[in-house]
Amino acid sequence: MSTTQSPYHFLIRRVHSILGLVPIGFFLTFHLILNLTALGGAKQYDLIISTMQSFSGIFIIELVVIFIPIAVHAIYGTWVVYTGQANILRYKYARNWFYIIQRISGLYTFVFVIIHVYLLRFGEANFSALSQFLSQPLGLLFYVLGVLFSIFHFTNGLWAFAITWGLTIGPHSQKVWLYTLGVVFVLLSAIGMSDIFAFLK
Repeated sequence: MSTTQSPYHFLIRRVHSILGLVPIGFFLTFHLILNLTALGGAKQYDLIISTMQSFSGIFIIELVVIFIPIAVHAIYGTWVVYTGQANILRYKYARNWFYIIQRISGLYTFVFVIIHVYLLRFGEANFSALSQFLSQPLGLLFYVLGVLFSIFHFTNGLWAFAITWGLTIGPHSQKVWLYTLGVVFVLLSAIGMSDIFAFLK
């Protein structure tokens, strides 16, 4: 029996959506705001990062709060991409385009997070190393797309989250929530771009 036919499918969808919000969404927002310290220069950024990495048990916290939820969310999300069908060529409604972009952004974000974590964990996690990586055109493009796609995936996922959990029932509440999330997307994107270009000074 496929997951779409399983009586547990609705529960799985809820778990998947909650993992996208808590803790992944909170971590994304925290990470974007934390990286604003790069605006203060290399010394301030390196001090913040080294202080965080010196916390005892930080790896266990990251594993439980970040990596495992991301892995579970990504595995089920990949299955949804594999089994889902978009109607963008037949029905040119905005939500169909949002659907396909959500899937593309999810896959890209997963790859982006893996490479980002690899660079920080097995490379030099400091201002200079990130600045050097971002000074390369492909590195800059990779990070710009990674940040924008991850923010889109999060905010668009919040729209589906509200429906899945019965928070937005009618068309009016869904429309208001969509506009609200549009503002959130713009604000987080502005923070994300500020983070990136802080390393290009």
